[in-house]
Amino acid sequence: MVTIRKVIGLGIAGLIVLALATSAGWAYATDSETSSTNQVTAGTLDLKTNDADGVTQSLYTTMMKPGVSSGNVITLKNAGSHSALTLDISFSYTESDNTPNPGTNKTADEVAAILEVTTLDYAGSSILSQLSDVNTNGWKDLYDLKNDPFTGLAGLGDPSATKDFNIALTMRTGISNDFRGDGVNITMTFLLSQ
Repeated sequence: MVTIRKVIGLGIAGLIVLALATSAGWAYATDSETSSTNQVTAGTLDLKTNDADGVTQSLYTTMMKPGVSSGNVITLKNAGSHSALTLDISFSYTESDNTPNPGTNKTADEVAAILEVTTLDYAGSSILSQLSDVNTNGWKDLYDLKNDPFTGLAGLGDPSATKDFNIALTMRTGISNDFRGDGVNITMTFLLSQ
């Protein structure tokens, strides 16, 4: 006659046999060795912007008028000991209004949408065509730069190599006087990767 005690006892015995068989198989399939001849050398990626430490640069767009441009050329340098294979560039901005602000106070995003990107070059070539019109207003602007960052651009290459990044923004013409006194501070962040 089969009792519950016998069933439970057989179940526990079966689990013990299964556990022993699994651990024996794992021990049989693993191996470890020691090697004393390996050598690991660490290197560095050290990005300098305009020959200064730091991976960010700022562009200020206060007191702009319709049709007026503001721009910057930033020299990127690989000051590390390893080649830099890729470069990512991202943009952020904060509201920076003048005092007094005689117009209607516009948000940073509203101001960014009227600052058209007129120049966007990296390493001597335009990358403006790679930028999407995220806000679908018919032109490429600072708002688009913030929301469509550049990733996987060709890096700076060998240590000591330099490449220039050139950006210019132009305040669109035909905008209302509501934007008088409104501005943004722009931060450009550069990231090197191997």
